[in-house]
Amino acid sequence: MKKTTVEKLNKVLDVTGDLIPVERKQKAPYVEMTETDLTSDYDFSREQYHNLVTKGNEALDELLAVAKESESARAYEVAAMLIRNLSDTTKELLQLQKTKKEIEKDVKDPHTVNNSLFIGSTKELQDLLLEKNNGKRK
Repeated sequence: MKKTTVEKLNKVLDVTGDLIPVERKQKAPYVEMTETDLTSDYDFSREQYHNLVTKGNEALDELLAVAKESESARAYEVAAMLIRNLSDTTKELLQLQKTKKEIEKDVKDPHTVNNSLFIGSTKELQDLLLEKNNGKRK
């Protein structure tokens, strides 16, 4: 007699009984992000990155002092890893700046569309285009 997947899982997990049906939950409603949200999130993230870099620099100074005193290869390895992490955090801070500028540009910079309308006959338009092309070739 074949066991179903549920029976096998019940045996492995030492559980008795059937599965309880789960109600499907609706998706969370869409929340529009305003410019104040963006600014406050940016300020918070920027402050956190600055705090991380500051504390990391302090920890690095102490770690390098310990590494010099102990002359341990492991201590220098940990210092090198901390330097790499500080470097990555600094790059993430710059990436945060770039991302904010891109978002602000998308929000504040509407695209300008200029439509030109030629009023005249087809012959006049062709003459104008030929004149323009001849001017470029010279």
